Amino acid sequence: MKISSKNIKGILFLFTSAFLYSLMPVMMRTLGSEGVPPMSQVFLRYIFAFVAAAIYLFIFNKEKIKIEKKDMLLFAVATVFCYSLTNLFLTYGILFTQISNALFLFYSNAIITPVLGYFILKEKINNRKIAALILSLIALVLLFQPNSFPTWKIGGIFALLAALGQSLYIIIRKILKKYSIGIMMILNTLVGVIVLGLMALIFESSFYVKGSLFTLSTNTWLLTIFFGFDNFLAWFFMIKGFELFEATVGSVILLSELVFGVLLAILFFKETPTLITIIGGSLILISSLLIILKKE
Repeated sequence: MKISSKNIKGILFLFTSAFLYSLMPVMMRTLGSEGVPPMSQVFLRYIFAFVAAAIYLFIFNKEKIKIEKKDMLLFAVATVFCYSLTNLFLTYGILFTQISNALFLFYSNAIITPVLGYFILKEKINNRKIAALILSLIALVLLFQPNSFPTWKIGGIFALLAALGQSLYIIIRKILKKYSIGIMMILNTLVGVIVLGLMALIFESSFYVKGSLFTLSTNTWLLTIFFGFDNFLAWFFMIKGFELFEATVGSVILLSELVFGVLLAILFFKETPTLITIIGGSLILISSLLIILKKE
């Protein structure tokens, strides 16, 4: 079946975003091993994401920021909860429960997003989309094999908050589609710097007071800068992709991040995928193909 050039562009945007997201766990592990605490990791990378957003908005697009009063509340939810805190929620979800459980709950945003899209945006759910969502859910179970449910507790709550934040952002972005991607990103990253900066200074003050920040190696700083630009580009391409696709379609395609993650784990950490992992990754690709090949 012929796929339109618009759909091809959207697919490329989402796959690019998925790949850029898949790089983040590798950088999180590396920065953590270099002694950069969680809040400060997010804060520092948001600084450089803000720089990237400013370059895009003021140099390439040359836009002025103008927000209507009626949209202020949605912008506040999008920038503070959905952008600034989502990565932090995921980090603490991983800290307070098993990593596999936290990631399983976080990636449930691929299921949450279509549900929100159905009720809030009135997007239609056809049989092919339902099949893709079911396959995606089975893939998540196979990849992460969630267990020890009594241990979820606070960690599970944080992971679910991260999933909800990711999903809500996609929905709010569609509601605020009259605003350019440049305006959205400059406000996201600016609020992210402020919110996470204050939290890092309060809860991780020793990292700054004792001078640990200034003893980081040049390679650590370069990685942090790269992480910030990667953060900006991952969100940028995600937003561009969801501008061209419905929430259901985009959320399933974005799950390909997990496939990239498996490949990067093999490359960087010499991890050998199990048969179940391979089956799970294959189901994600099949679910993506199910909706890609559907002429939307």
